[in-house]
Amino acid sequence: MTGSSAGQPGPDEGTRAGTVPSTGHERVDAVLARAAELDTAEVAEHPRLHEELHAALAAELDAEPGTVPPGPVPRTDPDRP
Repeated sequence: MTGSSAGQPGPDEGTRAGTVPSTGHERVDAVLARAAELDTAEVAEHPRLHEELHAALAAELDAEPGTVPPGPVPRTDPDRP
């Protein structure tokens, strides 16, 4: 295990900093990519950004059935199980 002594994941565990794994749904991926803004935003801005991201993801979940790809989308990242 490469985690730090503080119990946080190390650089080889989980998602690498600055990268967002693809979901296969372009619009969802665009919302998740915006989460990178949290890395550079002031901490006071985090609640607003979280609310915006949550609202955008909820809107995708609530989208009309014909407007999103049907069913699960297979992963395209060979490094992820």
